Amino acid sequence: MMDTAAPIGLYSISVRGLDVPGLLRLAACNGVPFVHLRGGPRGFHLAAQPVATVWEWRKLAMDTVPITGVTADLDLADLLEGDSVARTQAVHDLVQLTEAATLLGAGWVRLLARTPLQERALADAVTLPVLARGPMPLLVELHHPAWMDESTFAPLIGMVEACPLVRLLADTAQLAAALPGDGSTPTWVGQVLDHVGALHLSDTGPGLHAPGHALVAGLTADRIDAGQRMEIAVEWTGADRSPAACLARYRAATTWWANLTAREAR
Repeated sequence: MMDTAAPIGLYSISVRGLDVPGLLRLAACNGVPFVHLRGGPRGFHLAAQPVATVWEWRKLAMDTVPITGVTADLDLADLLEGDSVARTQAVHDLVQLTEAATLLGAGWVRLLARTPLQERALADAVTLPVLARGPMPLLVELHHPAWMDESTFAPLIGMVEACPLVRLLADTAQLAAALPGDGSTPTWVGQVLDHVGALHLSDTGPGLHAPGHALVAGLTADRIDAGQRMEIAVEWTGADRSPAACLARYRAATTWWANLTAREAR
């Protein structure tokens, strides 16, 4: 039977004006079970924090809610394309972030994938230790519909399957934008979700009522019900990201998920 009470966390970009302790306390006081933390320079810049600060955040997380995943600003392309100096720096930055995320108690780090890569670049991933056998799981978030093109999709899945610690992060808004407009379900949707370690219910402003969100979430729920392990979190990126607005959108998204999975179970 489908679990409509699956825990749903909150991605930290959903609220502005709070430091990490404030975010954790907000979550704890409002029944949010865990947090995904934006950890790159555009977020809380986790790798630049003193070890003592990260340790204090970890101790507070143990008393409030855990930070289960950390998102990097780094792109997969930063590691696999460009000149050797830039790629070496990207690997160094990722290693530093994974070390800080481990100290924080997180279980994975997310890499963006805004730049679709061709087969040759993706094949090189298995030769890069930070991807092929890194210190912690990496979730790649597809941020461009061209990833679903035949020339990039098969090599992408091949890379994920060749690197045991690499999986995908699914964003309902990003995947919905890549769907065809005729209402059909392309085969790549299921193949993406088969390799997902986390799902973001991504509300960019209008809510989650567009059909693509329900399609992605419903297929994800089927996989969770079948035993696939993944985390679900709300990502609110509308104009008003005050704590009150964020919590209202979080509650709306969790209600939407509960209603969707209840319909799927019938």
